[in-house]
Amino acid sequence: MGLTVQSRADPVHTDLVVVTLTGEVDVATAGRLRDHLAALIARGARHLVLDFSGVAFIDSSGLSVVAGIHRLLCSPDHTGPGSAQDGAHEDGSRENGGAPGTLALAAVNLRIREVLRTTGFTRFVPIYSTVEPAVAVHRTTVPPDGS
Repeated sequence: MGLTVQSRADPVHTDLVVVTLTGEVDVATAGRLRDHLAALIARGARHLVLDFSGVAFIDSSGLSVVAGIHRLLCSPDHTGPGSAQDGAHEDGSRENGGAPGTLALAAVNLRIREVLRTTGFTRFVPIYSTVEPAVAVHRTTVPPDGS
């Protein structure tokens, strides 16, 4: 079936990006998804909401991409693309207080939600019923300038 990936940055919280996925996240498409998400992070996205409303299937390759992006965004030493020129200091702290990024999933169908629960993803990646509450949580916990 393939996978379509579309991204849109929040107009106020420019480091928040909603990524809408349509199709299947599998061995044939996982690499492209990983590259797309990594490019967003390289351009300054620190908070990603993956909209799964159009995802019919995910395999272990797709789960691996989600886990890897979560680790990248949420690690305390994540400084984004590069280092000191991006507000990071040699000690790993950042000008924005060193807060790591976030990853959330939204609109996950019941079958995929069960896979995520069984594999333990729901312990570290929040899942929201729709995109709106995932974005609202970010908007209420992070100042508009992304710091």
